[in-house]
Amino acid sequence: MEEKVRSNSEGGESSAQQDNDNGEQSDYDAAENLEEEEQMEMDEDNDSLEQEREIERVAAEYAEQEREIERVAEEYAEQEREIERMAEAEAAEEAWIERQVDAAAEQVDAAAEQVDAAAERTQQQVDAAAERTQQRIANAEQAQELDRVDYDIAIPSQHSYLDMALTRVEGYNYWLEGHHVNLYIIPLDVIVIPGQSLPLRIRQSTLQFAMVRALLDTNQKTFGAVYLPAERETLVLDRSWSQIGVTVQIVEVSDETPNEIVLKCKGRQRFKTISTQRRTPILHAKVKILADHIPDRLYDPLGKLRDSFKLSSHPTWLYKSHDVYTIVGVIKEEIARYSPLIKVNVAPVQPDMFSYWLISAMPFKFNQRAEMLRENNLVVRLKSQLDHIKELNQFDYCCQLCGKDIINSSRLVSMSADGSFFVNPQGFAFELITAYSVQHAIADGVPTTQDSWFPGYAWSYLKCLRCDSFLGWKFTAVVEETQPRIFYGIQRKVVRVLRHSEVEPEPEEDITDINFGRDRIIYDADGNYPRYI
Repeated sequence: MEEKVRSNSEGGESSAQQDNDNGEQSDYDAAENLEEEEQMEMDEDNDSLEQEREIERVAAEYAEQEREIERVAEEYAEQEREIERMAEAEAAEEAWIERQVDAAAEQVDAAAEQVDAAAERTQQQVDAAAERTQQRIANAEQAQELDRVDYDIAIPSQHSYLDMALTRVEGYNYWLEGHHVNLYIIPLDVIVIPGQSLPLRIRQSTLQFAMVRALLDTNQKTFGAVYLPAERETLVLDRSWSQIGVTVQIVEVSDETPNEIVLKCKGRQRFKTISTQRRTPILHAKVKILADHIPDRLYDPLGKLRDSFKLSSHPTWLYKSHDVYTIVGVIKEEIARYSPLIKVNVAPVQPDMFSYWLISAMPFKFNQRAEMLRENNLVVRLKSQLDHIKELNQFDYCCQLCGKDIINSSRLVSMSADGSFFVNPQGFAFELITAYSVQHAIADGVPTTQDSWFPGYAWSYLKCLRCDSFLGWKFTAVVEETQPRIFYGIQRKVVRVLRHSEVEPEPEEDITDINFGRDRIIYDADGNYPRYI
């Protein structure tokens, strides 16, 4: 029993021991499992950390690769930009080269044009020189003919065509420079020049009739003449060209006819209008007499010795350039070279009157004539006239209406000694430019000697070929020996002065010469308008 109990107790103890052992084993196993789990967790954590580090490394490598890619891309972009810059530079260089080539080509073309223009100018100069030479030969031949026959150009100045019993008026008024004078003022449609003759037919129907009548009734010998265009209806002297006038002396008069007064007058002294007073229909003016400032002739006894031995700082030419007689001599030489048919030997000897004769005889423009008439300094006036005369070969007289050239300025001829003012039976005054040939004009009507301004010549009307406007007259000698056989009188106010380059060129066309027995007239191929006479 005891053994059974002992065995049971031993069995219980062993069972308990076993249970204890099993418990310890279980705890150990649990602990071990726990350690394993912890180890596994640590391993997992380590793996996760390693993975994270690997991911970070890979991400860093990827970022580095991206940065490398960006750097490479940037380098590539920089290379592309460099290539673009090089391409642009190359394109710019090519464009610059192209521009240089174009500029060089343009310069070559311009040089070629200049060469062509120079050649053309040279040819034109040669042609012009040849034409001038031929013209001078023709002028010389014409001058020889004139010298051989020598039409007395003093005859037209007598105005014998007036055909009236004129009474001589003796004496005339002469005022000193700066003197103030009250004058009757008669406006005229022509510029009156000192020293020129002025014929007038004053009809009763005109405004000037009452003025001249009042002048004669008060035994006045002198009146003032100012320029006033015919189209102006007012007598107000409001322009510079109407404020400068000329005193006019009545030389001969005829007032036998109640409805007409005929005068032969002479321009005398320049004046400037100070004030005017209108007493209907009479116009009075207070004027200041102007005089030419004529410097004393420079006495130069040393002459060329001054230049040779340097006796003075002033050269000889300086003295001569201000000597009016020297300037007059140069002007005469220039006129003889320009047109020998303008007779300077009939011009006044006094330098001041010579300058007025030039205003009338030479083909100056209206504004030039007015300016010369206003100039008080004789040296300045003569030098201005010399400058204009030197340029006259560059100008033509052209139709005022259509601009067609009528007179070459080198073809002028003197046909009156002291001016070319004339008046027709109707009382209209005309100032003429006389030339021995014209172009683009045609004579109209049968020539007649009735009331001819030039005794020994028959006149007929002259019209412009282009616009058919009235230009003046053609004068034909009635005696065969008279030279020139034909000349032309053109109204100053119906022509204008233009440079050769401003004149419209003549169009090329076929022409047929038709001879009518009296004039040589050229028509075009269709038999239309005539071009020359």
